[in-house]
Amino acid sequence: MKLLVLGDIHGKTKKLEKEIPKHDFDFVIGVGDYAGIEEWRSYIKYTLFKKGESNMEGMAKRKSPEEFYGKKRFKELLKKDYEAGRDTLTFLDMLGKPGFFVFGNGDDDWYTFPFGKNIMRIKKRNLNVLNKLKNIKNINYGVRKYKGITFLGFGGYLDATANDKSRDEKWQNAVDKRMGKAEKKFNYFLKKVKGKSIFIFHYPPMGVFDIIRDKKNPYHGGSTGSKFYCEGILKKKPFLVLCGHMEEYQGKKKLGSSLVVNPGEGSKGKFAIVELDEGKGKIETVKFPRFR
Repeated sequence: MKLLVLGDIHGKTKKLEKEIPKHDFDFVIGVGDYAGIEEWRSYIKYTLFKKGESNMEGMAKRKSPEEFYGKKRFKELLKKDYEAGRDTLTFLDMLGKPGFFVFGNGDDDWYTFPFGKNIMRIKKRNLNVLNKLKNIKNINYGVRKYKGITFLGFGGYLDATANDKSRDEKWQNAVDKRMGKAEKKFNYFLKKVKGKSIFIFHYPPMGVFDIIRDKKNPYHGGSTGSKFYCEGILKKKPFLVLCGHMEEYQGKKKLGSSLVVNPGEGSKGKFAIVELDEGKGKIETVKFPRFR
């Protein structure tokens, strides 16, 4: 069975539309960030990277997105972001192959975040899109079986350890509480994993494809990886782990006995083709086609 693995598309499918038809595959896997348009990055930098206000009180003083962009522009961007998610998921579904997908931290409006209040809530109009998907299925926070393989999906937002030092005690306590809930939920699903398995994440596990290499990023050298992902992988030994989020990476690495694959930045036409022997739970080949 050949897996088409892709993510971090952010509504930009043109290069993928040209390249993917050149390749054979049987199953589609999305690792998140179908929406999350680039226009949001200016606000993210404003909220996270502003000097001198790293605590919760400082965060509370900052402008809301509506104030930052202006009411009219913000409304336009919300519409554009929705259309990016809708069009990308529809594109993946129209590839005509079965598949599973999880959401990314950039897919704010497309899933319910169960580990904290007022972070992300799925909108009813998005349900209309998700319910129409015939081929690819949402396994965000879930476990499904296909051809004898157990697939564990755990996407969405996670608090990165990279910016731990910028948080005051109150902020860090809130993060610890939220991530404690996330870890508990992850371990709940982990117990359901039996036999041959594939894990699908958005964020990488700690220690693999997780270090911020961009020297302009104030968190350069920090990890965006999940410690409990790493622990779960070492415990259950899935033969394949798929992740994204860190768009500066594309490749494959071992974590224990498990092969971890980051398919690269889909918005630039990057993806991976993973051929496996599903009966043996064994990876045959991993290829990273180049967009031409």
